[in-house]
Amino acid sequence: MKASTCSTLSRKSSLSDFSKTTANDIAHTTTETHHYHHHQHKNSDVTQADTVCISINSSHDTKDLLQSTTEPISICSLTPRSKDDDKDSSHGYSSGGVQDEQNDLGPICTWADLPPWMQDNPAIMTGYRRPTHSHRKSLRSLGYLHNESVNIWSHLLGTVAFVILVPVSYFKMIGVYETLRWTDVAVLYAFMAGAIICLSMSASFHTFCCHSENVCGHWNRCDYVGIVFLLIGSFYPAIFYGFYCHKTWQIMYISLISIFGAATIIAVMQPRFRSPQFRWVRSGLFLGMGLSGLFPIIHGIVLYGFRMAQQAIALNYIFSMGASYVIGALIYGSRFPECLFPGKFDHFGSSHQIFHIFVLFGCAIHFVGVTQAMAFWHGVNESCAIPLEQIQSQFLN
Repeated sequence: MKASTCSTLSRKSSLSDFSKTTANDIAHTTTETHHYHHHQHKNSDVTQADTVCISINSSHDTKDLLQSTTEPISICSLTPRSKDDDKDSSHGYSSGGVQDEQNDLGPICTWADLPPWMQDNPAIMTGYRRPTHSHRKSLRSLGYLHNESVNIWSHLLGTVAFVILVPVSYFKMIGVYETLRWTDVAVLYAFMAGAIICLSMSASFHTFCCHSENVCGHWNRCDYVGIVFLLIGSFYPAIFYGFYCHKTWQIMYISLISIFGAATIIAVMQPRFRSPQFRWVRSGLFLGMGLSGLFPIIHGIVLYGFRMAQQAIALNYIFSMGASYVIGALIYGSRFPECLFPGKFDHFGSSHQIFHIFVLFGCAIHFVGVTQAMAFWHGVNESCAIPLEQIQSQFLN
């Protein structure tokens, strides 16, 4: 196929004649030098157009009239472009070798270079990815350092860890207790599913938040929904074992936390909920949902006594998990430490990254706590045949 044709014309003419007869000269030129550049294409289908430039070198008379220029005059027209060229464009290049904006300027920019929809935390000043408008390019950002790298990889690796724990927990723990019922397995896997959903949605959001405004908003809402699933999943085993022999309280608290979680999901799905001015509202809503778990916990302490509650509902682990979530949420909301030292924590150590680490820590602690509560009840009173007072007396001695 012919990619470009350059014709050199020499014709004596005045400037006025030149302007009138240029088109005719191009069509009837007597001296032409053709340069052919052949491209091998996998598919000959025509999809777009390449630029063809016809360069005209003026004659001596014309050259005298065009005193201000020493370059050829270019007349550009369009010729077809193949699908293979589109493939190049998808990688950031046009067929002429011109890169798109991201490749021209580099993938990393500063806060001031961002479009308004990406400007969230001015204390994080550098290390931002430019809008990619491509899922493929967003995924490629996993391979280089930017200010979302820690956020992505921390929860991506956490997702992998909990996926591995699913079969491990089945063979190493669930298979140990012959008295386990389907409800025991359900609450354990409800927590693990909540952790996997939360961590995977978080990693996905931080990967694709540089795609475009619409895609960023979509994944941001998925991120919030994932947090709600983690909170609900964390409550289910705590309530289940906290009221193991008190089914009425068990059903009531699980129902209430499910309703609260559903209402929270509806709230976080609202588009304006993700705006920066709602940062404290977001933190407060998730914090309030987390603190709502204090009611069944306090009830459990009153029911069993503090010492027995440490075993029956893994109280120490629940407190540690709750503290991790609360501290992480407060750090996230306050934007500490970057608010005190703008630009110093752009890539490592920012508030959002610290929040992610606390979430991982809380998930790991709660997993251990759930297995401990499971071991207690199935080792002491799985059928609830022993009176509660008799079990409590063992912790009073």
